[in-house]
Parts: sequence; structure tokens; C-alpha cells
Amino acid sequence: MSLWVGVGTSTNKEPALAAAEALEKARSKIPQTKRINLVMVFATIGLSTLSFLKTLTQRMPQVPLVGCSTAAIISHLGIYLHGAIVILFSFQDITWNTAHINNIRLLTPLISGEELGNRLIYGYIGKHHRQLGILISDGLNEGCSMLLKGLQEKLGLSFPIVGAAASDNFNFLRTYLYYNNEIFSDGAMGILLGGNLRFGLGVRHGWKPLGRMHRVTAADGNTVKFIDGKPAVDVYRDYFAKDISELKKDLKIISLFYPLGIYLSGEKEYLLRNIRAIKDDGSLVCQGDIPEDSEVRLMIGTKESCLAATREAAEEAKTTLKSMSSPQEKEDLPLKLVLVFDSLSRYRLLGKDARLELEIIQETLGADIPLAGLYTFGEQMPLKAVNYFGRTHFHNQTISILSIKG
Repeated sequence: MSLWVGVGTSTNKEPALAAAEALEKARSKIPQTKRINLVMVFATIGLSTLSFLKTLTQRMPQVPLVGCSTAAIISHLGIYLHGAIVILFSFQDITWNTAHINNIRLLTPLISGEELGNRLIYGYIGKHHRQLGILISDGLNEGCSMLLKGLQEKLGLSFPIVGAAASDNFNFLRTYLYYNNEIFSDGAMGILLGGNLRFGLGVRHGWKPLGRMHRVTAADGNTVKFIDGKPAVDVYRDYFAKDISELKKDLKIISLFYPLGIYLSGEKEYLLRNIRAIKDDGSLVCQGDIPEDSEVRLMIGTKESCLAATREAAEEAKTTLKSMSSPQEKEDLPLKLVLVFDSLSRYRLLGKDARLELEIIQETLGADIPLAGLYTFGEQMPLKAVNYFGRTHFHNQTISILSIKG
């Protein structure tokens, strides 16, 4: 064995007590003789305080800590709108490094991603090749796609990167990142891993295309100005037979059920983009970039298609995990952790049925496997996962699953 993992949760409303309880539960799952090498934590907004973080760092001094805020935590016990989940890692024959960066808007997302990649590589000292990157970023930064692109410039275009954009309690006001003893926004952090571990990846959304294909004829980053030579909003105006003022009033529903889907040649899934705002000139501001000359379609999602996609993602995480195991290995490494990065849009669509996603994952990967995760404002995951991981994309409205053996 090369990896020990402990997961603990708390729903205590007092931040320091919640941190202590979740940490104690997590620590009890790992032999006391094992040294803790990394702490990962997700907590709802009400617990995202200095006292919460201070409790963790005082009890785990000098141990790297990464994490972020979320609208709700996900664990094998259920989904909690108020709570914290702590994941402890003990490594053996595994090389790792963590790094972070602040002030993304000032540096620009692309440069920030490149600098984060430099810091991760510089501190990655060991005998093992790099195998996996985990990225956590501010979910309200509109440059998440460019941040990822900058990171890929350093780690490699086909290097697998998974992760999440932090969320808040449905208000879209401010998200928080935790790095060691710091709480901040407008930043990002990463983990680089390699060595005696195996992992599987699965990502799906379940939204289906509507109508004909359109072409983006003018765009700037995450703002789509013209589609088919007309104001971008006309795609929605024509479909719903509503004017801009009416579409703005219905934006939350439109963005949830009818995002834009970017066609990617050779991929089974469209890349989804939520609509964050509609400008008076008819431009659409998206959660993530849409390149000029892209082919796009309106998409539609239902509870049934959403849950079917969850099963497909879990099966893919299981299949790719098996494909990474070599026949020459002396023993099959046990599954140690399932990390789930689930879009907040899915939670809002599924409502009370959100718990069914957990049941599907546990049916597929094992009810007794430690499971941890969060609801996000965006996810990072390669689209093509079987045997060849392909390029990582910034997603909206997916469920992204990382299964880890070690």
C-alpha cells in the first residue's frame, strides 16, 4: 500500500468545533503510526472563517492544507447545506507538491495559470514522473478557462488535471479558498501527484442538443457578441419568442435548463457554458470561454438525463481505473477515495433527488469506499478518459468523478 486516506465530516455550526470534529473523525481512519502529508477540506460559507482554518492548522502544524468554500458538502453519509468535510492523506512511495497564487485579476488568468504551473513543478522533487494535477480556483473569476490554459502551458496539453471552481451559498457574491493558514478569494491552488497510485476519471452532464447548429462569429473570452452574424441573444430570443428584458428576468431558469453547448470534434459530449448575464447590446456573458468560430447549439436538461449521466460518469471512472492497472503489478491496489466535483446547477435541477447521484456512485464504485466532494461553479476534467485522457476542459453543469487507488 502506498496511500492511506481518512475522511471526516461535521455539521456543527460553530466553526472551530466543526473543524475539530471533522478532523478527529478523519484522523481515526488512518493508523496513528502513519504521518499525515496533506489535508484537503471543503466547507460551507458559514464555516469559512479564520477560526475554522486556525483550528485545522494548529492541530496539523506544518502539513500542507488546500480547500475551498462550497454551497454544500458531499460525503458517503449524504449532502449537507451546512457542514465541513476533511480529507487526510498519508503517502508512501508517492511524490507530491502544492502551490497557490493570489490576485488573478491583476496578473491576468493566463499568466496566473502559468505561474501556478511553475510553482508546482519547481517544488515537485522526487523520483516519480508527474501523473495527476488537481486545481481549485475562485468560482467567481470569469477567467477560469484561461487559468486552466496557462496551467496546461506548463504541465502539458494532455496532462490530466481535475478539480473545481469554489462556490458560495447560492448568492454568487464571494467564494473562499484555503491554503495552509490563509483564507482568500481571487486566487487558485494546485496539487501535483505522481508515484505508486492509480486513478480513474469520469465526466458527464446529460444535457441534450436542441435545434440546429450555430456558429460564433464574434467573441471575446467569455463574452459571445455575435452568433450567425446576429446579436448572440437572438438564439434565445428566437427560441423563446421573448425580448431581452424578458430573457433577463428568466436568466436563472434559462441558464440552468438551456445552456449553450460547444461542439468539439471527436468528443461524445458537448462542452456546456452557463449564461451569467445578458448585455443590453445582445452579448452573452458565459461561465467560461467560447472561442470565436465555435459551433454551438442550445442544450436542454432533465432530471432523468442528469441521473443517467451520473451513472455514465461513475462507470467511466471505474473503467479508466481498471485500464491504468498493469498486468505486471504484484497486487491490485485497493480503491481508497472517490472525489466528486458536482455542478451547483445539477443540485438546483435535481432538488430533493440530488441524493440519488450519491446512491448511483456508491452502487457503481462501492458503498464502503470513502466519498467526498463539493458543489461547484465549474469543473475541470478531461473529456476523453478511456485509455487516453485527452485535453482537460473547464466545464459547466457536469458531475466529475476522480477515483484513486494506492
